[in-house]
Formats: sequence, C-alpha cells, structure tokens
Amino acid sequence: MPNLKGFTLIELLIVIVLIGIVSSMTMLSMNTGNLRDQQKQEAERLLHLFQLASQEAIIRGEPVAVEYDRHGYRFMMMDNGRWRTEIQDALFKPRTLHPQLFIDLQLDKQTILLHDQANAVPNPHIVFTPDGDISLFRINIGLNGSDETFIFSNSLNNGLTVAAQSVAAAL
Repeated sequence: MPNLKGFTLIELLIVIVLIGIVSSMTMLSMNTGNLRDQQKQEAERLLHLFQLASQEAIIRGEPVAVEYDRHGYRFMMMDNGRWRTEIQDALFKPRTLHPQLFIDLQLDKQTILLHDQANAVPNPHIVFTPDGDISLFRINIGLNGSDETFIFSNSLNNGLTVAAQSVAAAL
C-alpha cells in the first residue's frame, strides 16, 4: 500500500492566513494609488469646470463664482444682486473632497485662509466675469501623508493649467 500524505488542517489554515495578510497589504497599497488618482482627477475636474464656468458667465452675461473651504468647493450664480449657491445644475453642484484630500488657495500670490466648512453666507473667492476675466490663482490639492500635490493655476502666460509637484522638489 502506498504512503499517502496530504496537508494537515493547521498547514491549510496557516496558508489561508498568509494569503489574507498579503492580499490586505496589497489592497492597502492600491488604495493609496486610488487616492492619488482622485487627487489628480479633482485637479482635472476643476480645470474643466472653470472652463465651463467662464463660458457660462459669458453666455448669461452675469458673473459666476466659486468659493472654497478646506475640503470642498461650491459654485455660485448672481441672483438679484446677491450670490446664491448653485444647486440646480448638476455640473456646478457643491462638491466635497475625499476626507484625505485638502485644498490650499492663493489669490494674486497671497495665501487665503480657508475654513473647514463653507460659510452660511456665500463669499466667492474666484469670479468669472461676462467679459472673460478671471483673477490669478493657484489651488493646491494635497493628500494627507503625501509629499505630492496637484496644482491647478491660472497665469497670464499659460492660462489654466494642471501640474503635479512634489513638496521636496518645491523646496
């Protein structure tokens, strides 16, 4: 009779636990990549939304604005001489970033202190005028625990641009 040997139950359990640990570590490292992708997508989304907001202001003949808080932003339309948050248009709806992402804002090379939440009374930071003018700005979209940031900015030479930058490279 041949000697049949198989795996014991304990050996199988150890292999299953090891597979679980390795796959958990893989999923965690993939999640960081997804956050970086979200960071980049948010910067690109802002680029397209700003282009649309500028066109919207020209078409309406009225200013369109955007207000930031540390974790999101909202677009505003002029209504009877007062700013109102746009909630009817799905493109310009208020947006909240992933909890690990944050925004830093500079207007005309001056850092703006952003609140943790939007103000009850709208107070726009960037205004798109019907004649196509827009202030110079720099929006940094950062990721907690990462030294890389995506920069969405407006300059006289290049217009609206998105670029990735490492904090170490900026120093």
